[in-house]
Amino acid sequence: MSKPSIAILGGGRLGGALAGLVNDCGYPVVAITARSQETLAAISKATALPVCFDNVEAAAQADLILLTVPDRILPVVLDELIAGKRLRLGQVLLHTSGVLAGEALAPARQFGVAVGSMHPLQSFADRETARKNIPGSPFAIDGDAAAVDAASRLVNDLGGTILRVPPEERVLYHAAACIASNYLVALLHTAEKLLMRWTSDESAALQSLLPLVKGTLRNVAQQGTASALTGPIVRGDSSTVARHLQALPEDFKTVYQILGQETLKLVGNRIPLSQRETIAQLLGASTFKETK
Repeated sequence: MSKPSIAILGGGRLGGALAGLVNDCGYPVVAITARSQETLAAISKATALPVCFDNVEAAAQADLILLTVPDRILPVVLDELIAGKRLRLGQVLLHTSGVLAGEALAPARQFGVAVGSMHPLQSFADRETARKNIPGSPFAIDGDAAAVDAASRLVNDLGGTILRVPPEERVLYHAAACIASNYLVALLHTAEKLLMRWTSDESAALQSLLPLVKGTLRNVAQQGTASALTGPIVRGDSSTVARHLQALPEDFKTVYQILGQETLKLVGNRIPLSQRETIAQLLGASTFKETK
């Protein structure tokens, strides 16, 4: 069975990475678009694939159109495609937004196009790391039947797994992704700022923390979050928690207490109620309910 031709509208970190990957999987890439000559030149050099400025022309050549632009640009590009009137029956139009469902592309249905979404649950710091990280990643997909079918085949070819997130819960899904990725980075930066008191700079502090972080993630991967939890709270060690709070600068206490409260919920009844109540009080929890 021949694979559909693909146009990628938006040659940024994700779009550029996907272009090379889908091409490697045997999908004919007819065009990659970008707004700047510099970006197009970089993509052309990295992939040797066709590039152009014109989204309408690129989309007209493809069976499967991937919109890999930022959320704020998505309505602009969609309006271009609608105004261009080059979309046609049988095409599939997918966006890669995390927070938006496939219904965001609904106006394209007037041309007989199937619409949907295909969001990789992954972090992309640059085009090269994106290309390395995408294979094996989960993708949240939804949309019209033909769009879901096309997205599913593409995800399978990329070596990914499929998450069927209901459209009405897409924002909640994206919030979970932000907590796991963006807020993890912010949390590590918080620890980095504390540790750099005893290192030469932030980079040295981060390098000192990374073995601990990697070890923790390995434990989580092997045992799950509850079983991987270590530290004073799961031991019921209220005296250490109190000493932490006494030593911490004021700017760090709020994040310590909020995360400590979530840790205490994860611990549940693994420690006696009296210890949980004492720790909850130290962490500033307004109420504490015993886990049944």
